[in-house]
Amino acid sequence: MNWRAISYYLNRVFYILGFSQLAPLTASLLLGENTYFSVAIALSSLATIAVGYFLGRVGTYAEITVTEAYVVVVVSFIVPSITCAVPLIARGIDPANALFEGVSSITTTGLSALPTGSLSPGVHFLRAFYQWLGGFSIALLVVSFFISPGSAAHSLYAAHLGRFKISPLSTATVRALLTLYVAFTGLVAVSYLASGMGFFDSVVNALTTTSTGGFSTYAVFTGSTLYVALVFMFVSAQPLAIYYLVLKGRAKSIARDPQFAMFSLSVLAGFAAVSLAIGHFSAKLLFQVVSALSTTGYTALDSSSLPEPAKLAFTAMMIMGACFGSTGGGLKQLRVYIVAKSIITWIHRQIAPSKAVIPVKIMGRALEDQEVMRVYTLTLMYIAVLLASAFIVSLYGYSVADSLFEAASALATTGLSVGISSPSLHLVPKAILAIDMLLGRLEIIPVAVVLAKLLKSR
Repeated sequence: MNWRAISYYLNRVFYILGFSQLAPLTASLLLGENTYFSVAIALSSLATIAVGYFLGRVGTYAEITVTEAYVVVVVSFIVPSITCAVPLIARGIDPANALFEGVSSITTTGLSALPTGSLSPGVHFLRAFYQWLGGFSIALLVVSFFISPGSAAHSLYAAHLGRFKISPLSTATVRALLTLYVAFTGLVAVSYLASGMGFFDSVVNALTTTSTGGFSTYAVFTGSTLYVALVFMFVSAQPLAIYYLVLKGRAKSIARDPQFAMFSLSVLAGFAAVSLAIGHFSAKLLFQVVSALSTTGYTALDSSSLPEPAKLAFTAMMIMGACFGSTGGGLKQLRVYIVAKSIITWIHRQIAPSKAVIPVKIMGRALEDQEVMRVYTLTLMYIAVLLASAFIVSLYGYSVADSLFEAASALATTGLSVGISSPSLHLVPKAILAIDMLLGRLEIIPVAVVLAKLLKSR
């Protein structure tokens, strides 16, 4: 691998990460946060910028391959996990719990291992800001700034945006999307304010709703805030580029998108399944369904008290996840749609004349068999990681249903919990869940490719 080229791109990542820490630093000072906490953020910011400067000196501009772009992506999510953990450690949090929290923040998961008393306003903002940063996928954002259109690495970012093409992916496009992301966050904050939330709570919850992160200042959502969160969780689960289409007056085209239809159908089916399992329906149940499918992780009821059929239904919804190109996690609705469409196509092929050519189509475009196979491969890898993780967690005294629920929540970067994730959780299952969060956010394949490449080069 061309490490000098990788260093060149990581230089941008470290600079953005370093300077972005000025936001939680400013917040901690304004909120009168613990001195050690604020100093740790400042030192972490300076250290990150210094490493970025060093990488810039040794790095050399060159086109990079997909594997090299994967290295940039993986590093760009591991490093923020550490920089988020550092101020928590300075505040007296156990290093293992602090790192778990850092991973949960940047991956937009929302599972927590912090003691209740440690959730001060500064900590709330730190976690929320990292989730907001992770939601926009800083690694992919930076790669797209400096890679020319048409290259393999450029295609990596294009894929993250889904099928929507605003314009050729350039600096202008990324800035436009970032502007929309910031503006949407502001809209959510104002809406929360109007629902009766305080100013600080509105800001923190806007950051975690837009990023489908889930680290809320509210343990349980009730009243008018519940309905505001429900609407914006649904919207945040759609491709980021949809905001642009709405502004351009092309909102009608959204309804024709298979992901939007699939997600809406999943909400209705999930709500019906959970209502049947519990024996009644309510707005809180609908809220929890949208929270699971959007992988936001906000709660309106106690997940640990649910009957096992309901837990399994929520597990399935978290695995399906949000739409491709959104800030949400999971397998993504587009892949679920491709799997369903391929099964239907296979049935048609069995009853059609032998010479008939029946491709798998999405919005009129025929998919190549290799493209469908990639979806099945990732799906099988995803399920294998989920089952292995749930098995390990269950070895520490938790039921199969609870272990599957917690592992699915980590892998789908959701954040709903049945109580397994906690400060007292044994180090082994805690490490497994943290790895799941990273694998879920990076979608397994980049990590697998990087590890295989590093092992091969030894």
